Amino acid sequence: MKKIRLIQCGVGGFGGGWLKNHTSRSVDFELVALVDVSSERLVEAGVIAGIPPARQFSSLEAALEQVEADAVLSVTPPPVHVEHARLAFAHGLHMITEKPIADTIENACEMVRLAREAGRELVVSQQYRFTPFIQTLRDLLQNGEVGGLGHGHLDYYIPMDFTGTFRETMEFPMLLDMAIHHFDLIRCVTGLDVVKVNAHSFRPAWSWFQHDPGLKMIMELEGGVPFSYSADWSALGRTTSGHGDWRLQCSAGSLHLDNNRVLVERCERWGKNRSTEEPALPAIPYTNQDATLHAFAEAIRSGVPAEISGADNLGSFSVIAAAMKSIREKREILLEECMPQAPALCSP
Repeated sequence: MKKIRLIQCGVGGFGGGWLKNHTSRSVDFELVALVDVSSERLVEAGVIAGIPPARQFSSLEAALEQVEADAVLSVTPPPVHVEHARLAFAHGLHMITEKPIADTIENACEMVRLAREAGRELVVSQQYRFTPFIQTLRDLLQNGEVGGLGHGHLDYYIPMDFTGTFRETMEFPMLLDMAIHHFDLIRCVTGLDVVKVNAHSFRPAWSWFQHDPGLKMIMELEGGVPFSYSADWSALGRTTSGHGDWRLQCSAGSLHLDNNRVLVERCERWGKNRSTEEPALPAIPYTNQDATLHAFAEAIRSGVPAEISGADNLGSFSVIAAAMKSIREKREILLEECMPQAPALCSP
């Protein structure tokens, strides 16, 4: 099958990981150009990917003027995503972007609208969905293995150090740059959208971040299901996995994700007749960024939006927008307050 021609924007940091481990090895895409503001990074990336200087550019606009391509990957700071979307869709290209989809809900909605008007695919790389343990947790819950979901909780504690990067100084680093993964996973696993949130962010005295790396939230999912969330990017001591530790409390037992192990726990009243099962995890053909790239390729080839389409991602990113509003206004926020245009944009 013919490969799809791809321009990668951003080749340092996370972009370097994309290049070394995914785009340069993709079965679906052929890298035809690289874009970065750093000439030094471009030279290094060009050697890795076999892209000559003539196809290395300091801007996407310059690349589009000189290179024939089908799609764009943007691994850049969130405010840049909407700029790349405007250029890509104006030139008839498809686009996949790193999360979060954008820096504001307004820009996220613009990106989805532009993709729809251009008849092109927009995908957000929510790669955390594509692991055997997350898919197993989702299937057990949605198949009613331990009854209906009553409430849930997710803990995430990792002392991340982004010294020298935009994450060190960005506002709401945990909420905007990491929690988007977890909110997207909550929607994926439960099959339910978030309806309202009450959020509180904070900066521990020892934190090395300029802004708040800590977050406490209470969410309400569709059907009145409560879901709590606790996270800290400056947490010293015991850590969780990147996917977090989960408890999904159901009517006939509980489902857990504990250090990426899926557990099914049952007991009767007073804790009698306890049992614990650890289901075998399935093999899946693509994981992480390889899975999101493949989903992007399948959407381009079929014209059927990906599970992680930009339109679907508005349901995850709107949680971020509502949480920021809740923190600033110190009150519970309905998601519909943040994006009244969401129903029209989220529908097929």
